[in-house]
Amino acid sequence: MKNIGKNISYKEEKGELYVEIKPSYDKQKYQLALVWFIAWSACGIAVLSQFFFDLDRNQKLFLIIFMVFWLYFEYQVMQALRWRKSGKEIVKIADGKMHYVKEISGRGLEKIYDNDTLTPLQYVASANEGFFNVLNQSSWMPGNEVLEFKASDRLRRLGIQLNKNDAEQLAKKINHYIHKNASL
Repeated sequence: MKNIGKNISYKEEKGELYVEIKPSYDKQKYQLALVWFIAWSACGIAVLSQFFFDLDRNQKLFLIIFMVFWLYFEYQVMQALRWRKSGKEIVKIADGKMHYVKEISGRGLEKIYDNDTLTPLQYVASANEGFFNVLNQSSWMPGNEVLEFKASDRLRRLGIQLNKNDAEQLAKKINHYIHKNASL
């Protein structure tokens, strides 16, 4: 298999393209995110236990709203940890179709697109701007996809947390195979 950067590997054979995009994994950042997750879980359990004490209606409402936000971040961190440890994106272009699956621990739902319904993949510069990008690039969030295309008039994305150079090289490679197979 050949590489694009350190997270993308691909192989080309018999007119087909197979690409694996692995998430960036830094053991120290992963362990810090795991400690954060454990502490966040303990805090949530402590706050939830207060719900069973004698509280007025406004205090219970506050706890419910707090728990909704707590659950959201609990879920996000759990997904990020799972993604970093055992996730990958797989793109396969064969027989006039593009197959895409986002796997975690070998499980994921495959999406299949006809090449003639696809627009060329392109890097989304806005994916790397602003406060929410900083948040999505952190090790405790799964992150955003940076390559965008349309399939059957619906906007789709792939390439979670890829840097611009790697994403553009990958887009060029995939676009070549989509165009090549569409012209056959």
